[in-house]
Amino acid sequence: AAEMARAVASGGGTVVFTDSIQRGDRPVLDGAIGNFEKMNEPHYGDYISDDVAGHFERVGLKCGAKVVRSSTKSLTFAKP
Repeated sequence: AAEMARAVASGGGTVVFTDSIQRGDRPVLDGAIGNFEKMNEPHYGDYISDDVAGHFERVGLKCGAKVVRSSTKSLTFAKP
């Protein structure tokens, strides 16, 4: 997040972070979302509960849009 803040957003740009959904993004899937960890994704269990936006906010970026489609989430961040 810090590198993205320096490289992209420092010039007035926007950071777009896209990855799989996390717990709470699609509550109907919360019970099964951890199953992906069993498919050779050892850190997925930590990721699905992580505060991804918080990493960007701690380096001075503000979260803008959040878009969830199927099992993918995109977040946008910019310098305030």
